Amino acid sequence: MDKNTLFAKTDLGREALTSRPPNLGPRLRSLLIMVDGKRPVADMDKLSGGDGSAAPLLEQLLEAGWIVQVDAAGRPVLQPMGGEAAASSHDQATVPAGLSAPVPLADAPAPVHTLPFSEARRLVVRFINDQLGPMGEPLAMRVEACKTPADLQIALPRIRDGLKNFKNSATVQRFDEELAARLPKV
Repeated sequence: MDKNTLFAKTDLGREALTSRPPNLGPRLRSLLIMVDGKRPVADMDKLSGGDGSAAPLLEQLLEAGWIVQVDAAGRPVLQPMGGEAAASSHDQATVPAGLSAPVPLADAPAPVHTLPFSEARRLVVRFINDQLGPMGEPLAMRVEACKTPADLQIALPRIRDGLKNFKNSATVQRFDEELAARLPKV
């Protein structure tokens, strides 16, 4: 495994952190928490002891569908389908579990469905926790304290600021794309 390879959590990976399945042991879980689409394998190796143990664990996370290889912009790297014939064809690729295939620009955007308030609040808290970990705890608590959709809308600028300050503007953009448009309006 290349030491500069980047990985990001899939939807299944984020769910695994919450549900703690039995096959996600402590070492795998710790590494899954570190996967953020920004740290290369070399950095995760250093953070997990520097003994080269990150690569085999990342392979296990990849096989379980909890992570996916991404490029520097955070877009999934599509893997060729199995078989020699497929490997020679650039047309065929599989989309990793938990991710959707890129939509061509010519296609009309899918309709945005507003989430129920309790679900929206839960997903915002999960996004903050996944992205910021313990540093995001005060922000997550602020979101959990929201009692109405109006409270959640009022908290959006602070959420965006926190994500930008602790991560980057790409994380804010991802938040806006995945959740902000689906939050209940006042």
